[in-house]
Amino acid sequence: MHFDWPTPEQMLYRVMRLRRLLAIAVAIPAAVMLTMSHMDPTLLSPERASLGAIAVAALILGHIVLFPNAASETLSLSLSVTLLVIASPWVKILAFMAPAENAQAVYVILVGFALLASGCVMVVARAALTTLLYAGPVVNLRVSSAVDVDCSPTVAHRQFALQPSTRRGRILAGQEDADGLFDVAIVAPQVADPANPDQPFVAHVAAKVLQSDAHNHQVMLVLRDGSVAVTSQTYTATADGCRVTTTEMPGDFTIGMYAMFWLTDQQADNLTEVADTILSVPARANGLAHGVSFLSVASAVLSPQQPAVTRAK
Repeated sequence: MHFDWPTPEQMLYRVMRLRRLLAIAVAIPAAVMLTMSHMDPTLLSPERASLGAIAVAALILGHIVLFPNAASETLSLSLSVTLLVIASPWVKILAFMAPAENAQAVYVILVGFALLASGCVMVVARAALTTLLYAGPVVNLRVSSAVDVDCSPTVAHRQFALQPSTRRGRILAGQEDADGLFDVAIVAPQVADPANPDQPFVAHVAAKVLQSDAHNHQVMLVLRDGSVAVTSQTYTATADGCRVTTTEMPGDFTIGMYAMFWLTDQQADNLTEVADTILSVPARANGLAHGVSFLSVASAVLSPQQPAVTRAK
């Protein structure tokens, strides 16, 4: 999948939008380092712990900026770095248990093994986190978010409300049938279609407008598995334009999915995507960003594949 370097505006937006993910991913290894330095300064001095925490924060910050749609990988990176920090003092101790003339060489070898092991931990942790996201029963909780847009409530209603026979960015709505239902196709540019890896994934749901006026819009979504989700939007005039408030009741979310939805501030990201379209500013939303991850880049470098013949057509 194609990788796009972020613009300065996108960098700032990603740090702001993924602030919760950044805070948790940095807090875990930083807390471990500072705790280790407090318990045994001989293993890890406070100065090195502070510098290490800053370095880890920069590493995770860079990961979020470059790979905004790899939240599970960001958390697995945090866990693998934490384990690496815990193991690092023992690596040095084991290395210098070897004969003095071989101590440096053993230390370099052990460091290499530690880095390789941390990479393996990162792969396993990401797989485990991804599995945990979908584990457990479905829970019905309300999630809400709001965005201020420099436009009238009428324009906001026309752009934000999901209605039949309309196209809004990467969302295409079909015609309404006799029952009031209409098909909705949603393009996910950061996810590849399993049947055609060169094309983005397109999700289909059925929708029905429950109630709509100048200040409110309610839509019911029927997912492919039969679960039902309800979305409600309100459009309130402000001194500078309009405030759009969205409240959703997902029909197929587990606790893990809610947690990831909150960590990535996904609902606000969806609103930002539409707001940027209204204001005709360059797209910043993570929903429009690439889906490349660090591990996918590493896999491509370590195990390159021959391009398909049809890909050049």
